Amino acid sequence: MVKRFLYIGFFLLMIGLIVFFYYRGNVIEIKVTPVKRGDIERTITGVSTGTVDPLRRVRLQALLPLRVQEVRFKEGERVKKGEVIVKLDDSEIKIKLDLQRAALTAAELRLHEIEERYRLATQNYERAKGLFAEGVIPDSRFDEAKSQYTTTGKEYEIAKNAVSEARLSIRLTEEEFEKTHIRAPFEGLIAFLDATPGEIPPYVSPEVATLTGTAIPTSGTKPFLEVIDDSVLKIKAPFDEVDATRIRRGQPARITSDTVPDKVFTGKVTYVSPVVSKTQEQNRTVDVEIDMNRSGKETLSVGASADAEIILEVKKDALVVPTNTVIEREGKKFVYTVEGGRIRKRMIKSGISNWESTQILDGLKEGEQVIASLDIEGIEEGRRVRIRDEE
Repeated sequence: MVKRFLYIGFFLLMIGLIVFFYYRGNVIEIKVTPVKRGDIERTITGVSTGTVDPLRRVRLQALLPLRVQEVRFKEGERVKKGEVIVKLDDSEIKIKLDLQRAALTAAELRLHEIEERYRLATQNYERAKGLFAEGVIPDSRFDEAKSQYTTTGKEYEIAKNAVSEARLSIRLTEEEFEKTHIRAPFEGLIAFLDATPGEIPPYVSPEVATLTGTAIPTSGTKPFLEVIDDSVLKIKAPFDEVDATRIRRGQPARITSDTVPDKVFTGKVTYVSPVVSKTQEQNRTVDVEIDMNRSGKETLSVGASADAEIILEVKKDALVVPTNTVIEREGKKFVYTVEGGRIRKRMIKSGISNWESTQILDGLKEGEQVIASLDIEGIEEGRRVRIRDEE
């Protein structure tokens, strides 16, 4: 009898162990994450890295084929608007100016002399004209006064023109003298400078300079000086043509670069190209320019690569879950939750989303838990689960 009870107990124990291990083997361990409230953004990123550009840049050349006399700054130094960066040899121009000023002085003295003679000749002619009308003086005297008045008048006009020409020559030479001073067109940074005292730098011919109005390089010449205005930094990056239709001027943006790790800069969109471009390396894209906000000491260098992310929309205090917990099949979205120790499918309606979070409009409540470990084998509705304790 005792043995019979022992056999029955042993048999029940074995059944219990079998049931225990069976259920234990069918229970999977999962991770869950709570549904919570927070801010969420809808963003788009460029299809490739962009480039940091200055607000403006100017490549300068000399306007005269003269030797460099003095270099007052070095590459990488900052300059103020109007400061002379490179000075060319102006010795011959100074001599030319001195000669022209002396010629002007002589022309002004001659003009003063002829002006006095013309004044007297005018008085004599007016007096003679009156006397001739009264019959006091003969024709010869009147003709003599008239001839002197006419001749002196022509000399006076010639002398005035000579003074004007002398002044104009001085003005042109002063402009030529100013061209020996290569100045910063605006406050900024010297990005490139290749000038050595004694050498003749590349220059733009007077004809080209007259047409362009500036000392910018032409296709056949090489600049020796470049000044950039880095008061505002622009990031120019390509965006997919489809995404570009949603980009507007003034939208906020985030900028990151490998040159300044773990630093996020902010900015705003200032230009969206109306032209869609296509290269062999990438699909059809639209160039977008973003002005970077400069706050703090850290900044990006001109020419550095940068990644741009444009913020299209922001939802405050929204109900959100991690994006990797949301599953979409046949146009419907759902998440897995845990109810009574088993997996349950919960259909949801979502709002905006990004790589990290998805907004929940319907189907979940704050505080509910959704399964985060979807990569575990055996995740399916009705499966028994055990929630893993977070360490």
